[in-house]
Amino acid sequence: MHKLMIPKAIKHAGFTLIELIVVMTVAAIILAVATPSFMNIIADNRVSTAATEVVTVLNLGKSEAVRTGQTIVLCKRAASDTQCAMDTSIDWSNGWLLFVDSDGSNQQNDGERIIRVESLTETSLDIAYDSSTASNRMINFNPNGRIAPNGRFCFRNQHDDSRSRAVVISQTGRVHTETQAYSCT
Repeated sequence: MHKLMIPKAIKHAGFTLIELIVVMTVAAIILAVATPSFMNIIADNRVSTAATEVVTVLNLGKSEAVRTGQTIVLCKRAASDTQCAMDTSIDWSNGWLLFVDSDGSNQQNDGERIIRVESLTETSLDIAYDSSTASNRMINFNPNGRIAPNGRFCFRNQHDDSRSRAVVISQTGRVHTETQAYSCT
């Protein structure tokens, strides 16, 4: 007797073309929905980080002035330099310089201790300082803890005005952050 041999079914590993197209379509839809939300998170994070850096340097300037009994100055940094920018066309996005102003010149001179130099590298942010005076080039921290002039830093993402934040400075030295849409003009 002969036994009839029935071939076993061959199993194929992998996807069919239809399955691959369906998976790719679903992935594209999910990516299209998630990308704008992810971009908003990135914009919020950039603005928040810059605002936090300014709050930190403002608090450092105030505490150093009180601790040392000397005037501390925070100024816009000149391009690629450890000098204050005297040109009003240079904005705070270029960075800032915090130093002890022992001679009262509002300019970092030889022998005056530099406390911190920051260079802001995020090019998608506009940073402006709107003060109560015509000059918005520098902020003075007096030994009694007062800050002059009072005003606000505005941080705006160039791609989305609604992703802006302000750091408000009162003359008494109080610093706080506000999250609203601000114009940095």
